[in-house]
Amino acid sequence: MAIYHLSVKTFSRSNGQSATAAVAYRAGAKIRCDHERRDHDYSKKRDVIHSEIFLPPNAPSWATDRQQLWNEVERAEKRKNSTVAREFEVALPNELNEQQRIALVQDFAKQIVARHGCAVDAHLHDDKGSYKSKENQHAHIMLTTRRLEPEGFTKKTRELDERKSGEVVYWREQWAKTANEHLREYGIEIDHRSLKDQGLEREPTIKMGVAASALERKGVKTDLGDINREVAKYNKVLETNSNEKINDILSKQLKQATELHNKLQFIKRRLPEVKRDIAEKQPKLYQAFDDLGIPTAEPEPIRSVDHEQERERIEPVSERVDRSPSVESDSNERGRELPPVGSSESNELGQGHTSEVRSENKAVTSTAPRDIVKPPQQPTEPIQQPKAPQTKEEAVKAPTAPNKADEIDKKRLMVKAFVHRCKEMAKQTHRNQLDALQAQAKPIYAEIERLKDNEPWNPFKIKAWQADLDKKVAQYNKIKSSFDDLKSQGVTAELIQAVHAEEHRRNPTEYQCISAMEDEVVAYEQEQTIVLREQRQQQLALQRYEKKEMNTDRIDKGVDR
Repeated sequence: MAIYHLSVKTFSRSNGQSATAAVAYRAGAKIRCDHERRDHDYSKKRDVIHSEIFLPPNAPSWATDRQQLWNEVERAEKRKNSTVAREFEVALPNELNEQQRIALVQDFAKQIVARHGCAVDAHLHDDKGSYKSKENQHAHIMLTTRRLEPEGFTKKTRELDERKSGEVVYWREQWAKTANEHLREYGIEIDHRSLKDQGLEREPTIKMGVAASALERKGVKTDLGDINREVAKYNKVLETNSNEKINDILSKQLKQATELHNKLQFIKRRLPEVKRDIAEKQPKLYQAFDDLGIPTAEPEPIRSVDHEQERERIEPVSERVDRSPSVESDSNERGRELPPVGSSESNELGQGHTSEVRSENKAVTSTAPRDIVKPPQQPTEPIQQPKAPQTKEEAVKAPTAPNKADEIDKKRLMVKAFVHRCKEMAKQTHRNQLDALQAQAKPIYAEIERLKDNEPWNPFKIKAWQADLDKKVAQYNKIKSSFDDLKSQGVTAELIQAVHAEEHRRNPTEYQCISAMEDEVVAYEQEQTIVLREQRQQQLALQRYEKKEMNTDRIDKGVDR
């Protein structure tokens, strides 16, 4: 796993150190030190996989020779306590191969040369296969303490010695940025900040040193190793408790968000009704909504019904039209459902669901925005009991001329066809709305599946990955909730009303003609109801009269006998 490590060291004569000895060990080479008049031979060292010198522009040609370069470094320092070299020790990501690690160190070394104008000697080490059991990819980046110019080494790079200059902090951050650029294709990031600055409650482990590390590798437990093991146990418990707290907080937030979403959906469903009430009771306020650009629903006209007889005049035709079966079943409404997140279904949204259009939408034609012309009431006279017998043929009269009935049937069919067309348009609009939500949800669903298939194993990357996944899931669930609400509502009265309003706006002459036809059909139905009622009453009166006459004849015959 990629971890962050960058430490800055200095080599000083006051500590008995020399630049030639340090670079000979790191390069795994034999170097003659003119200042100490001795050889530093580490040519048998086997863990060095790459060494390379990086120089500023216009550097002298002798600087390309490692032995001559570092002997010149020693000659440039005159004092007995001089700092002769610096070193950046960095950990290299195990996710990169050897060539990629070399390219990473080359990139970083060139940045150092460009910023400070010094010579850099970089060495990559791989402890795999040595006496150490753990894989340890790292690099030693040696820096000269003076700038290298055509005439040789000149002034010191003091900015790296001053803590207030912020140079060390800058290079710690720059190493993280450079490494992350090379790790980008693996979806891994490292962070140069401390655990406290990262907002993590984990306790840091302590440095064990060479001796303790060697004993631990041999299986001998040390005090420093015990401390690090206890810290690891504590961090594991702390992480478990932290995850439980986070889960509790997320559960509460999810519950609150669900309740809020349900309230908003309820308000959304009731909003057209509230706006219609405002339009009826406060027309000026309704107009103010339009002036402010707030969308309002088309107001539903209210028909004036003064008594029960007038109510019967309005209802019959529209009820029969609504209750009649549709010519085509709403087959396209089937097969629309957004699959739940994490399901094993196909990525094609909406497979295998059946949706039915609600059947509560009655009196569709009565909601059309038109004026209702009240036909003249036909006075009805009380039916008197006949005094003389009448034949059934005389009592039963034809209710209306045949040509009138045929004309009404044609108009009824035209009204029915218009209502059916409006319902089909409303169904198509409803399907288009569902298709739009499907199209909006499909790329989000695909992104969720991609994120789930690419879960990072780096703990520093998990938090950002989880945040992205949660964000996409929240977006998907929001669209799915809207889809489910729209699908469960079906073709609502408001949607049919909007279609009627659009038809009225687009072709007012035709709409008014259809409206007049419906009024005429309603009036005809009312008239026929009255005529049939009269016929029934006459038939009942005739039957009672004939029964009475028969009883009278029987009595008379009994008296004669």
